[in-house]
Amino acid sequence: MKLWRIATLLAVTILAASAPLGSAPAVEITWSSTQLNPVNEQEWARNTMLRPFEEESSMRVRFVSDLAGPFIDRLVAEARAGRGSVDIIGTLHGDYPLLVAEGAVQDVAAILRQLDGRPDRTFVPDLVRAGQIGGMQSFVPWMQATYLIAAHKQAMRYFPAGRDPMRMTYDDLLQWGENIRSATGQRRIGFPASPTGLYGRFLHGYAYPSFTGSQVKKFKSPEAVSMWRYLRRLWGVSHPSSFTYGFMNEPLLRGEVWVAWDHVARLLPAFRERPDDFVALPSPAGPRGRSFLSVIVGLGIPKNSPNPEAAARLIEYLTRPRTQVLTLQGVGFFPVVREAAGVVPTGGLKVMAEGVTAQATATDARTALLPIGLGARTGEFVPLYLETFTLIAIQGRNIEQVLNDQARKLEEMYRTTNAPCPPPDSAERPCRPD
Repeated sequence: MKLWRIATLLAVTILAASAPLGSAPAVEITWSSTQLNPVNEQEWARNTMLRPFEEESSMRVRFVSDLAGPFIDRLVAEARAGRGSVDIIGTLHGDYPLLVAEGAVQDVAAILRQLDGRPDRTFVPDLVRAGQIGGMQSFVPWMQATYLIAAHKQAMRYFPAGRDPMRMTYDDLLQWGENIRSATGQRRIGFPASPTGLYGRFLHGYAYPSFTGSQVKKFKSPEAVSMWRYLRRLWGVSHPSSFTYGFMNEPLLRGEVWVAWDHVARLLPAFRERPDDFVALPSPAGPRGRSFLSVIVGLGIPKNSPNPEAAARLIEYLTRPRTQVLTLQGVGFFPVVREAAGVVPTGGLKVMAEGVTAQATATDARTALLPIGLGARTGEFVPLYLETFTLIAIQGRNIEQVLNDQARKLEEMYRTTNAPCPPPDSAERPCRPD
């Protein structure tokens, strides 16, 4: 036993002596994120997305996926303690106002300027502006999800003559539906209006800002009255089964619906299965612009990041066009830089990526964001818009009276929570419908 111990000690001594002088463990970056939570997405992030970065930088990335509550609590606690363990973060734009208010993140404006000046890196301006909170650039855009219109190519023959489908207006959409109905006798426009569908997002994030310039403040305005009159007519050319649709890829593939609006993730299966049969179009424009709802995920650097230089290097890698496309292919989140659309391989993903880019970079684009600050009452927001739709478009109630009644509920919700107005409204607090 004594001889074995001596031999072991000798072997350890030789190995230590043979190590190169000055060698040190590779730098390890801790990246905490509220996104990519499913186990398969975490494994994809570690083994596919981050592997090229680790190989080229000789750094290791410790990817930590967490729920929003513990994620924010940890960052706030470390900011208050003056000691940090997280180098870089990735989370929804709606989490950043609290992090900024708590002094938990650094200003990344300088990093963004360096990246945006590269020939391969043009960020969508509205997504950059979403990160401008409290007088600072709180995050660099990382990825986005949104909603689009998908259409069978056979439906394009009925699109209003002389009009550009990539610059479609709400009047064009209505005329398109009327043309299809006149030619086929069928109502072929579809919306996901079932309890599991996302039609409420269309109402507050698309129609309202496009017609009134606001999600909340102009809720009962004359412009809103005109919008609801329009929606009654649009519903008249929409497929009667829209109340049963949750995911629009299914009726599109069955051919029941020729023109459908939905979340990109819910349309993507149709494009993957039959990429040659569908086109992706930007959502329509109204009198106040082409509003679209963007779910933005941003990359930030905690106030007490142990290694902010390494974090900035990882941000550069994650926003490269090819990395953005890799992210699209892996988890279905769309790019935030214009150049990525040109790197997407052919097929359904390319068709959808081009549609997303065309929507986000349109000259009349108006980015709407999800409401924040409503706390426990967040779950009341979308149902209020859906209830308004049912009362007006389905039951035929008086528009002005319904809007006045519903506006009182909306005002009470914002007054009791002191929540700010969601973009494209100005962020006044509390937000009150005029």
